[in-house]
Amino acid sequence: MLEGRCVVVTGASGNLGSVVCSRLLRAGASVFALVRRADDRVPDGATAHAAELTDEAAVEAAYGAAEKRLGAVWGAVHTAGAFMPGRVAATSVADFEKMIDANWRSTFLCSRAALRRMEPRREGRIVNVAAYNPAILSGIGGSAVYSASKAAVVALTKAIAEEGAKTGIRASCVAPATMRTPANAKAMPDADQSKWVPLEDVAEAILYLVSPEAGAANGAVITFPAH
Repeated sequence: MLEGRCVVVTGASGNLGSVVCSRLLRAGASVFALVRRADDRVPDGATAHAAELTDEAAVEAAYGAAEKRLGAVWGAVHTAGAFMPGRVAATSVADFEKMIDANWRSTFLCSRAALRRMEPRREGRIVNVAAYNPAILSGIGGSAVYSASKAAVVALTKAIAEEGAKTGIRASCVAPATMRTPANAKAMPDADQSKWVPLEDVAEAILYLVSPEAGAANGAVITFPAH
C-alpha cells in the first residue's frame, strides 16, 4: 500500500499521532515522526525529529530533513493541535493566539512545506485533522477560538484540494468528535466513553486518504460523530 514511501506525521508522540504512525508503519510506509521535544517517544520503526511547528524555518528544515533521510515526501499527515474552551467575551488575545498557532498556523506551515516538495513531482497526499463540530459549524459555542482554528483547517484543506486539481496533489481531512484518549477520560470522568470515537477508526481513514489506493479522492472531509 505505502511500501517505502516517505510520510511525515506531526504530533507523532500524541494519542492520535502515535496510532497513525503505527498504522502507517504496518502499511509499509517510511514514517518521519515530528515531535515537540527530542526525548518524546514515537513508535518503533519511525524516524523521530524534533521541531517547533509554529516556526517557519524549523518546519521547512524538518521537511527538508525528511526528504534527505527517507526520500521524496509522498504524504504528510498533520495531527498536531491543541484544545482550549472559552466563550468569546472571556477569551484573551493571548489565548486566541495560542489556538491559532497550535491548530491553524502549524497546519498551514506544514502543509505548505509538504506542497513545496510534492509539486515539482506532481504527486503527493496531505491529510489534515480538523474536528467534528467545527467541520459542521454546529455545537461550537463555548469553544469559539478552538472551533474557528479547526474550521480554518477545513478551509485550508479545501483550498489545497482545489489547487491540487492542477498540480496533482490530493488533500483531504478527518474531523472526529471526542476521541477515546486518556486525557479526555481524565477531563470528563462522568462522560459515556462508549460514545467516543476510537483512535484506530480515525487512523484507518487517514491511512486510506494518504495511500495511492485513494485514487482521485480530493477535498474530502470525513466526519466521525459521537455515537
